Amino acid sequence: MKSKSPKHLRFFYFTIAVTILILFTQDDLAAQKYLQNDNLIVNGDFMARDNFQRPLHWMTGLDMQTATISNQEKHSNRKDDFSLKISDTSAFGNTLIRTKKMIAVVGVAYSLTAWANVKTGDPANVYLEFWDQNDRRIKYKMATPLTDTTWQSLHITETAPDSAVYMTVAIATTIAGRGISFWDDVFLKQNRVYDKKVEKGRHEMFMDDYRIESMVDVQRVVHRGIKSKVLIKATKPWEGRSVYIYGTVLHGSPKGSGYRMWYTAYVDKKYFLCYATSKDGINWVKPDLAIIEFNGNKKNNICLEGGGTLVYDPYDKDPQKRYKLMKFDPAKDRFGYNVYFSADGLRWNDTHKQPVLPYGDVSNLAFDTSRKIFIATTKQRMLLSNTRVTQGKNDRTANVSISKDFINWYAPGSEGSKYSLAVEGDYLDDLTVIAKGGMESNIYGMPVYPYQGIYVGFPWMFDIATYAVGEFSVTGDGKIQPQVAVSRDLKIWDRIIRDPVLPVGKAGAWDDGTLYTASNILTTSKEVILYYGAMNLPHGGSASGQEQHANIARAVWRTDGFISLHNAGDDAGIITTKSLRFDAKDLKVNAKVGAGGFLKVEVLDLNGSVFEGFTLQQSKPIIGDQYKAQVSWMSNGNLAKLIGREVKLRFHLKKGDLFSFWFE
Repeated sequence: MKSKSPKHLRFFYFTIAVTILILFTQDDLAAQKYLQNDNLIVNGDFMARDNFQRPLHWMTGLDMQTATISNQEKHSNRKDDFSLKISDTSAFGNTLIRTKKMIAVVGVAYSLTAWANVKTGDPANVYLEFWDQNDRRIKYKMATPLTDTTWQSLHITETAPDSAVYMTVAIATTIAGRGISFWDDVFLKQNRVYDKKVEKGRHEMFMDDYRIESMVDVQRVVHRGIKSKVLIKATKPWEGRSVYIYGTVLHGSPKGSGYRMWYTAYVDKKYFLCYATSKDGINWVKPDLAIIEFNGNKKNNICLEGGGTLVYDPYDKDPQKRYKLMKFDPAKDRFGYNVYFSADGLRWNDTHKQPVLPYGDVSNLAFDTSRKIFIATTKQRMLLSNTRVTQGKNDRTANVSISKDFINWYAPGSEGSKYSLAVEGDYLDDLTVIAKGGMESNIYGMPVYPYQGIYVGFPWMFDIATYAVGEFSVTGDGKIQPQVAVSRDLKIWDRIIRDPVLPVGKAGAWDDGTLYTASNILTTSKEVILYYGAMNLPHGGSASGQEQHANIARAVWRTDGFISLHNAGDDAGIITTKSLRFDAKDLKVNAKVGAGGFLKVEVLDLNGSVFEGFTLQQSKPIIGDQYKAQVSWMSNGNLAKLIGREVKLRFHLKKGDLFSFWFE
């Protein structure tokens, strides 16, 4: 039998992708009510299957008949229920079915539950497995069902070890095992700790499910930043045709310093870190620094060879180290991510003469002033088994490291690893790209922004269309644009909605190809400001002689405005929080309510009963566009009576967007 050509394979994957996307869309439209589902396993109930009766999103061996979907045994009473049938009756045994790899967070405990029904012979086992960056299984734990023809539950709890990057769940027979068993409702969850207390003044947004118990008739919406015109173009010889915001923009740090930008220029295969200043953040000046020589002349605004991102640290007792920078150095003796220090952000020294993190490419840097920790997100490449469309290619991923001294870096939650995998392109990303005729999705980089007590990441999604177009085609060709990720602890990252938060421009626009964002955001009382750089061509570069150009602009969102909960119907949507405890009397909301709409709030006890005086009927409606609206009731202007009590909030939203709530 002839093997399929790459073209036929791509068409095959394209057909599957479109089918699955349609099914997901139909399911979303049919789901009137949303309840949080913490199962990390896709198709753990074995309700989705292919034409060979194999479960989707699970990998099976070459013998397709030993692990199939069946309705012979049902774990539930539903007529349409299915289960996985392991039917290994050969003399050799060794049937194996395994989930696709999922991100494992070092130091986090995972709990696995699976239901089994053993009909004959030796049963299969269920495994929780952990893998390192080089695709080696470094730890596993298994459970074996009893020989029992009734359904029984199996449980495994294990903590991801140091060096773990991925985890899988497998159901497998032993080499000598022969028998028939059925499996269903395989459920894997992270053992997250939920903190009921809401800190005074901290805005609780809806970028993840952390505070949400249920939602009815509302949906998450990504709000795209409002773009400015081009603010900085390549106008100097050392800038070539491209200036990027692989860099940082500070405002008023230190106090009275105005707007200052560190950006990257690229010419003749060399990168330069350049410096610009502005009084208003719109009109920029490129001062002559007389620091770095270019073509025999120091009359330029270059402050360092190579790129890099930086932070200002006002707490460092050494004034020569108030500015801290990280960048990739390609020299053999320093290959990796290196750190630099400066008193003014312009003249840099490299007193630490060796890399602090391995590998090297794009990096971003942040400083969480509340915890006084430095955060680096670096690009690392994962060695994957040949299960992706692009066999033999390593996967670009975003990884997080933290440091207290800027020299010693380690993964959040574990000092045994240098970094932890935060975000990578998964099956949903790949399916979306494949449905458009492409190949897969990688993470090109990911700035992390400490914001309102959490961490907002902008993963730059690299949608690889081909490896055969453009002058840089060997590394992939395709568009790059940021989405949104969020974490409460820098370890566990959620990407619940996948729409671009700052998309590339329309066809033919100056920012139509790739779009990258600065390493930090700036905030005002009503706005979030982010500078970005973009190119007119995709990552592969020119394929037809067209010149590649990159410029810098900025985008603006309302406060807390990246993602909202939205209702557009005639019936109000309902959002119920998990239990909360607070120590402030006023409840505030950031909301935008359209004509004919309203936002009302009722307060419940832990049993779901409404507190007297805080009912829906007594709630005063909030209307219009309000950044800081006071929630009140007919007989209660605030929540003073309920301070210290555990409560749930129930928001009733009609024809509007709810961005955040907080207590003050």
